[in-house]
Amino acid sequence: MNNGKIVVTAALPYANGPIHIGHLLEYIQADIFSRFLKLQGKDALYICASDMHGTPIEVNAAKEGMLPEVFVERYWQEHQRDFASFLIQFDNYYKTHSSENKLMAEFFYTTLKKKGLIYRKKIKVMFCPSCKRSLPDRFIRGDCPHCRAGEQYGDICEKCSSVLKGIDLLNPYCVLCKNTPIQKESEHYFFKLSSFAAQLKRWIESVDSFIQTEVRNWLEEWLSKGLDDWCISRDATYFGFEIPDAELETGEKKYFYVWLDAPIGYISSTQNYCVQRKLHFEDYWYKGQVYHFIGKDIAYFHYLFWPAMLMGMAIPVPQLSMHGFITVDGQKMSKSRGTFFTAQDFLKLYPAEALRFFYASHLDRKVADVDLNLEEFKAVNNNVLVGSLGNFCYRVLTFAQKNYGDVEKIADEKELSAEILSLLNDIQRYYLALDFKSAVRLILQVADKGNAYFQKSEVWKQKDTDFARQVLGWCVNLARNLAIIVQPILPAFSLKIERALGGKVLSLKDIGFSWIGKISLVEMLVAKIEDAVQVTFPLRLMVGHVKEVRDHPNADSLYVLQVDFGDAVSRRQVVAGLKKHFSKEELIGKKAVFCVNMKAAKLRGEMSEAMILVAEELDESHLSLLSIDAGLTKGDVVDNAYDVAVGDEVQFEGMNFAGKEVTYDDFKKILMKVLDGGIVYEEKKLMCKGRKVVVIGVKDGGIVR
Repeated sequence: MNNGKIVVTAALPYANGPIHIGHLLEYIQADIFSRFLKLQGKDALYICASDMHGTPIEVNAAKEGMLPEVFVERYWQEHQRDFASFLIQFDNYYKTHSSENKLMAEFFYTTLKKKGLIYRKKIKVMFCPSCKRSLPDRFIRGDCPHCRAGEQYGDICEKCSSVLKGIDLLNPYCVLCKNTPIQKESEHYFFKLSSFAAQLKRWIESVDSFIQTEVRNWLEEWLSKGLDDWCISRDATYFGFEIPDAELETGEKKYFYVWLDAPIGYISSTQNYCVQRKLHFEDYWYKGQVYHFIGKDIAYFHYLFWPAMLMGMAIPVPQLSMHGFITVDGQKMSKSRGTFFTAQDFLKLYPAEALRFFYASHLDRKVADVDLNLEEFKAVNNNVLVGSLGNFCYRVLTFAQKNYGDVEKIADEKELSAEILSLLNDIQRYYLALDFKSAVRLILQVADKGNAYFQKSEVWKQKDTDFARQVLGWCVNLARNLAIIVQPILPAFSLKIERALGGKVLSLKDIGFSWIGKISLVEMLVAKIEDAVQVTFPLRLMVGHVKEVRDHPNADSLYVLQVDFGDAVSRRQVVAGLKKHFSKEELIGKKAVFCVNMKAAKLRGEMSEAMILVAEELDESHLSLLSIDAGLTKGDVVDNAYDVAVGDEVQFEGMNFAGKEVTYDDFKKILMKVLDGGIVYEEKKLMCKGRKVVVIGVKDGGIVR
């Protein structure tokens, strides 16, 4: 029996990198729905957490010389800042690496095990002799055995959607070192997913009216092929929760697979919220209604594994809604094309509510990608959000405040008011149906009707009449109604109107045409996006980590470097003329500044895919790698600099990467000079994370090559 309590969740973001605009689509979508439920007066919680476990986190923490616990905590804090900056309002944002989640994961495990739903068996796993570690599926790439698509991970083929295991891949290689792994026997724990096939089919049929067509087709295909039991354990080394008694049973430590404890984090985060307020999470998860918002890349886990686990625990299965991906200007987001925006990068250029409004205007129940065409985005903001909705509300409120200061009389527009109220009811139904696109369309219809009514009345020609006062009274009430109905999408916009009309927190029950009261000066509601003058620089510069150095086989003065750029770009081979100036030992393990948009070229038979930057005296008497001034002592080298990580962008202040490949001849035309211990180009300083890039031992006038 549904007790009216509701939990809304979005997928737990991985604490392994910054939030970007592709992530934001889902969290904004779930935030809009959560805010609407609260606007209705529902007892609704918006719950999320950082997903903190797994091999990628353990590996990347080691790269930065940090403990995984410290590494994930940094992103936990950063993610909360990013979400808040886009007005995403969680009731609780917790973490999967927590005592609550450990206990909840163990509770699931022991309960399912007692029911005979978890068993052990020996299987083949992929092991990398070079890295001396077992490889989880996401650390193996190869060719799909079904469709032969290359560069697929060992869990799901992105081309044909076949569910895979790492051992299935053809021509596999280790993502960490690029070497070929071997198969090794290991004993692991399995959840009996196959025994839930009939129950999952009944569940899918029971939610037929809510489940999306594309999802139903995928599920029917997966179920028709048969479900394999699910391996829920991983070998050491692994950052996660140790499985109780596993060492006694198998002779080795085993850890819960991240996809077991991550979705359990939805529940433990709810529990964390409830305990603080002396509530019971069971009232929400066992007796209430839960809504999950997810992306199409994690469908298999959320529509099969997670529901089956919940069924095994006798917990009702949530309602699930899936969305597509974000593209920018019709293509996958790309750093090299300058179309990859972190949340903070985007916020430096555009208002948060402009993105919320744009996403809402494109979101419905279809599992379709949303294209963030930047010209369309600007037009939607300037012509629609500002030109229609913002223009009506701001114009009416400023006119009424300036000329009257209050609302005492309201025009009796029965027919028009009834039409507006009918549209507002339709908008509410669209919100509940997760068709925000249609909700926005009707909101704009309401604003357009208000604009037409205000314009036709021409009250500015007869400001001192009762007619004008009544018209303005009706228009202010309409602006108030718009502030209420658009609040889930534009919370800051609505709050400004609430403040201008007395500061009362408004809800759906306040909709109507009977409000009278004082009007305060309203703040600017929304702003146009102006065409910014783009100052570009042709080189994309980045911090890279030199992993290997060897002699060039065909050139006495050249080294061949293997350079890691983290997740920013793939590992690159770099041919560099540094042999006369640096020993191999002086280069191996160093972080340095590289140009990563160089056109790949063969240099004496070896491919070079990037270029290391050095500063040198004009007479070539001294050469220096570029360093980051961390604010400690001048000349702190890059690899010791505070908070400088592999893959960090390096750029001249106020400039953006132009987004094109360059040749070495192009590079030679760019004059970067040494000045005051730093590097300048057209009088702009070279910076990394707000810190100056410096050189040691090269005098002013030296050049960068």
